[in-house]
Amino acid sequence: MDKLTIEPGIGIGTIKFGMDKEEVEECIQEYKRKYNKDNLTTNFFKNSIRVKYDSYEKVNFIEISSNLQDVFECVVINIDVFKTKVVDLVEKIDKISKYDRDDRELGWTYDFPELGLLFWRPNVLTEEDLEKDWFKELDPEIKEDEMRNLFFESVCIRVLGANQI
Repeated sequence: MDKLTIEPGIGIGTIKFGMDKEEVEECIQEYKRKYNKDNLTTNFFKNSIRVKYDSYEKVNFIEISSNLQDVFECVVINIDVFKTKVVDLVEKIDKISKYDRDDRELGWTYDFPELGLLFWRPNVLTEEDLEKDWFKELDPEIKEDEMRNLFFESVCIRVLGANQI
């Protein structure tokens, strides 16, 4: 499995800050060509990679979803962001740069403003929750779906100083 490297301040994979829309589209088309072996469509990559542009139409925000973990090992600082539990990932990155502990969405969102790095998940679930009655009583399919919330669903990088969340 290939690595998709998340580089705060630089870019994710071949998509870099400062690119224009045409260059981003070329990157997405190249991913489609290279990984077509599993019949992945251009829409798969377009839906899994979200890009925002500044007033000069240059990339200043990139977000990837956990869907990409089926194609890539998605790593930041040599840590697989979609296969490392939230609590462990946040602890490791917090040693490098502190996350915003005043964020009103803390638990769902972890923002590391000095890195321009942000992680998100749709619901908060902890290891302790797995032992609680409400969780044990869930239907097995729902339980399996809920367990995904032990991990992040998306990771974003933004140009430092850009408020694009």
